Amino acid sequence: QAAKKRYRYECSADGYTNQVVQGGVCFKHGAKWTKKKCSRDVCTNGVIKGGVCIRHGAEPNKRKLCRTEGCTNIEVKGGVCTKHGAKLKRCSSEGCTNIAMSGGVCRKHGAKRKRCRSKGCTNIAILCGGVCNKHGAKSKLCSSDGCT
Repeated sequence: QAAKKRYRYECSADGYTNQVVQGGVCFKHGAKWTKKKCSRDVCTNGVIKGGVCIRHGAEPNKRKLCRTEGCTNIEVKGGVCTKHGAKLKRCSSEGCTNIAMSGGVCRKHGAKRKRCRSKGCTNIAILCGGVCNKHGAKSKLCSSDGCT
């Protein structure tokens, strides 16, 4: 049986084929993205699961642990960690033993890093947010007491 083709609603602005987000228009033409808030009274945290935030009972998606008995490492591939048999792809450049990032090579041999999405900026983007520190990326702070 052939898969059904989903109909994609297009922006109502003349000449645009962007996907509709809200009210018949795309983000470029005025659709607003609003993050849902926790359903508990007076709470302004964002919803994680089931209409509530973590503080009010939602459990975030947890990383799976290695299935080997007694191991607390995070699963890498096939239910096990690297210590218990999961193999990581190595860089395909001759003589290199680094872990491959993208395209089968490590960063040293050409794997690309994401760049800041601010117009004209060539800095490397921080993992969360897609922008560099200069354009508002928030770096994670050290969790040790007394650390600044």
